[in-house]
Amino acid sequence: MNTVLFIIAAIIVIVYIMYSIRKNRLDIANSFIWIIFCIIMLLLAVWPKSIDLLAPIFGVSYAPVLVLTFAVVVLFVMNFSQSKKIEELRKKVIDLGQELSIVKEKQNEKK
Repeated sequence: MNTVLFIIAAIIVIVYIMYSIRKNRLDIANSFIWIIFCIIMLLLAVWPKSIDLLAPIFGVSYAPVLVLTFAVVVLFVMNFSQSKKIEELRKKVIDLGQELSIVKEKQNEKK
């Protein structure tokens, strides 16, 4: 029953990501990471024993820890990426504010 639930959840998330891309609510770069994450979730739902085979390769003795570690790493990378984008946009807003004040000052001088 859990397998079917996870498969349905992964498919719903993939469909929602595709819908968000079509409506321009999510850019392709961010959606690529989410789609890969959903495909991995789908594969783990279809073959749940695969995590038991991967755990020794990564040196993990308890397989569910590998899933949690992978999720934390993915979320950390996504958080770092979003932080970079926010900082770039913050700098652009400051630059635009400065340019706007210069334009307003020039308009006031002409009057």
